[in-house]
Amino acid sequence: MFHSSAGQVDLPGMILRLAGEVGQVSLARSADQAGDRASVDQHASAVRDALNRAGHTITPAALLSYAQGFTEAAIARGWWPHRAERGSRDDEPVLDWESLRLAAVCRMFIETQGLGLHPA
Repeated sequence: MFHSSAGQVDLPGMILRLAGEVGQVSLARSADQAGDRASVDQHASAVRDALNRAGHTITPAALLSYAQGFTEAAIARGWWPHRAERGSRDDEPVLDWESLRLAAVCRMFIETQGLGLHPA
């Protein structure tokens, strides 16, 4: 599934897939929590600032590159998606900082595609 023609694992592709899945799940889970929505807004602002400081415009390619680098660094620090403490809502883990950042990147990516998100 994630192999190149030489039989090597497509690690960048796997990282992007993980980042996308975490971003989508976290974005959906944050939709009904005002505090999480505000956190996603703050993360989006920070991502926008980081890309602008690096001289990048907000494009799908820039966001994909950011997501890949961010996720690789987070995993290198020992992070893994949704492995945080459990919240009061059922048995779902609390959205951690990294998951909220990826939710913001996911939302920004959707916005660059001209697809609006409909607030709840």
